[in-house]
Amino acid sequence: MRTLLLLALVIPGLPPGVSAQAVPRTDTPRGGTLRVTFDPVVSAWDNEFTPAGKRPIGASLPARVFVHAERRVTPLTLEFGLTNRIALSARVPLVRTMVRAVIANDTTTSADSALAATLADSTYAFSPITNTRRGLTFFSGDAEVQAKVRLWAGSAALVLVRLPTGHLDSPHNLFDLSSGDHQTDIEAGLAQEVTVAGRLWLNASVRATQQRPGTRGRRVAPQDSLLVPIAALANLAWDPGDALALDVAPMYRFNKYFGAGVTVGYFTKQRDHYTFASAADSVALATRLGSPRSASVLDAGTAERRLRLGVAVTYVGPNGEGALSFEQTVSGVGGRIPVTSVFRIVMRTSHWPF
Repeated sequence: MRTLLLLALVIPGLPPGVSAQAVPRTDTPRGGTLRVTFDPVVSAWDNEFTPAGKRPIGASLPARVFVHAERRVTPLTLEFGLTNRIALSARVPLVRTMVRAVIANDTTTSADSALAATLADSTYAFSPITNTRRGLTFFSGDAEVQAKVRLWAGSAALVLVRLPTGHLDSPHNLFDLSSGDHQTDIEAGLAQEVTVAGRLWLNASVRATQQRPGTRGRRVAPQDSLLVPIAALANLAWDPGDALALDVAPMYRFNKYFGAGVTVGYFTKQRDHYTFASAADSVALATRLGSPRSASVLDAGTAERRLRLGVAVTYVGPNGEGALSFEQTVSGVGGRIPVTSVFRIVMRTSHWPF
């Protein structure tokens, strides 16, 4: 991390007059130019917003469990200018997930040992609560292909396809993290930039995402139920809710090299819809549980709204640019929404490839 910080601060910058950004940008590479962007993102959280208020991860379990979750995304983006206004790009993320989890050593009760025994029991068949093994931390995320068109001064439109190259979390691990949604998304967006008095740079972007149906294995029970028997496991048809994201990032430019500002991000998503992949799966689940259970029980709590605030600094010079930002999720409404701290580094440079 110290090396990445150093690189972000000393990387050569862009020509004077072009601002580095910590949010979606409107400019495109010049025709025939290849822009390379390296923007690692570290997200970490210990608490979640729930209908009962902000609580530690795993607070509903019958024993005290301390959980720290972390996701590190290391993406490489290649963007090629077809013309001075049209560009195509591909983004390939490498995702490292890590969970530190331990049952509290409680000398007054046996709740901790009872929980461990419950997880290992064949009725539940959960993986034991432990730290993520190093050999299981690196995965590919959902790759993206994007087309961007610069419109009138300071604005751009984009269309993005997110591919199902990541993997979902395991239904057999209470605190497993996914590297992606493993289903196709189609996203359209519009960004606008305005510079006031040559110093104050205003940026706003809106993105609408249609999430295409997919499949996933889940234990069929309400979202706030963690200890669900393995008999409730079913292969389900999953139609994730569509989403809308709005980012606003005013920034003050101190000189032609440095700028600083704040970021505000709002995200909302509609409810997911679950159904059984076939009638036979519904019958099999009812047989195992002794009574029918609707897959739609999983829908509750999947709609969400969250707000994120942050600060950002940028550096600009002759051949590249760098930016640092820190953001915090300050409110969340829906199911279990991580109270996430996000640290982001952006490093970009452009070259003629031939």
